Amino acid sequence: MNVFVVGCNGYIGKTVVESLQGSEITVKAVSSHPTSDMLFLDLLDTDCFSYSQIKIGDVVFVAAAISAPDICANEHDLAWAVNVTGTSDFITKVMEQGGRVILFSSDTVYGERDKEFDDQASCNPAGEYAVMKHEVEKRYIGNPLFKAIRLSYVFSQEDKFTKYLTGCADGGEEAEIYHPFYRAVIHRDDVVDGAIALAQRWGEFPQNIINFGGPDVLARTEYAKIMQDEVLPNLRFRVTEPDADYFKNRPRVIRMTSPVLTSLLGRSAHTLREAARIEFERGKEHD
Repeated sequence: MNVFVVGCNGYIGKTVVESLQGSEITVKAVSSHPTSDMLFLDLLDTDCFSYSQIKIGDVVFVAAAISAPDICANEHDLAWAVNVTGTSDFITKVMEQGGRVILFSSDTVYGERDKEFDDQASCNPAGEYAVMKHEVEKRYIGNPLFKAIRLSYVFSQEDKFTKYLTGCADGGEEAEIYHPFYRAVIHRDDVVDGAIALAQRWGEFPQNIINFGGPDVLARTEYAKIMQDEVLPNLRFRVTEPDADYFKNRPRVIRMTSPVLTSLLGRSAHTLREAARIEFERGKEHD
């Protein structure tokens, strides 16, 4: 089986590629800015890709998108052309070759949810990015060659919020944290391990939609306190309220559960405390 990773230089895609290198799976990196060892794909011109490389049974991870909520709202036509039109064209052409597709989607397709729910819940997309992801999902629901992973907030040392907290702690600055803002924070390692397991064990999971969230739904304030306790003892923070426009494209609360993920991983997903220790110990090893 070949695995193609579209968005191989991105936050999720690059880690999928790294995890597959040296395994029994042949990984092929796909980028809009390729180097010599990558394949080229422009989601604004999907005919540029050589689809004959894809064989029946291959898996294509689609991890490329314009994901910033504000860009999706303010540059809607461009974002739609990439996230919906181009992505759908590419997926359709992959499937015509017999390839299987795993789309990285978002928990924001569910909209604001103050009560726990699983991957059988109905959708009420919040923000233009969520609308775009849901539109692509709808086009392929029921297709046996398609699966969507709905991600909650993905934690690592490289995620935007953790980098902000780390920078504040290192610089002696007090971090400003928006509240309320709750997500089922998931470790990037669990996302990558779960996604690869899904590619390898495709037939064991007939559902088109699978939630990928951590075991606990955490407020940003709880997130910061865990980081302070575990790895950033110098962190200081205070709660602030964002501008009213901030939550137009970002639900305040999404209490998503992920019952299928444990079966994919063969273990429980990491708590944020566990993930923080793993990430920062790894960081020390690389220093």
